[in-house]
Amino acid sequence: MGENYTLLVKLAQKGLSNIETSTIKLSKELKTSQQTISRKLVEMENNELIKRTSSTKGMVINIEEKGITYLKKNYQTLKEIFQSKDSIKGKIQSGIGEGGYYVSKYQEQFQKQLGFKAFPGTLNVKTNKEEIIKFITTITPIEINGFTTKERTFGSLICYKIKVNKQPSAIVIPERTRHAKEIIEIISSKNLRKTLKLKDNVEVNISK
Repeated sequence: MGENYTLLVKLAQKGLSNIETSTIKLSKELKTSQQTISRKLVEMENNELIKRTSSTKGMVINIEEKGITYLKKNYQTLKEIFQSKDSIKGKIQSGIGEGGYYVSKYQEQFQKQLGFKAFPGTLNVKTNKEEIIKFITTITPIEINGFTTKERTFGSLICYKIKVNKQPSAIVIPERTRHAKEIIEIISSKNLRKTLKLKDNVEVNISK
């Protein structure tokens, strides 16, 4: 069943009933052989996912109730995987003490792009990697350009405006980072640890 899903989706994109097509057209669209398309169509018909009838231009396909149910089931599964989150939880972690130095180098751009001058330091929060990916999916990324000084090169950053326990902040993702992927760095105009009275392992709410 699983290998037929791509073909069934392609058919559904054309409609659920009276789909006029041919094995030649489908093979070109899916970049596979006619033989493979023919085999999959036979399998789907045997599994009562579709019903085919011959036409002067090839064939007419109708997606049966079982096929529609199969599509809906897969849609729901994919939706649960990729659906964005409005908020996530995370726990405060100690940093490596370099946040203040790096934040100071980007202050002019933070002020211009994020609308605030950042406190010289980052709040490190441990989150679920999959959850943070879903969370930032619908947030507009803000690029902070990299630059070079006489001493060294500072890479570009991608920022996402968020709130930590309702305090306006931003997730900062460096081009290069020494943190594990589940650790996110957050900046704000305030010292979040003091303002929100946060200690290591305390849980915080990160929202849009």
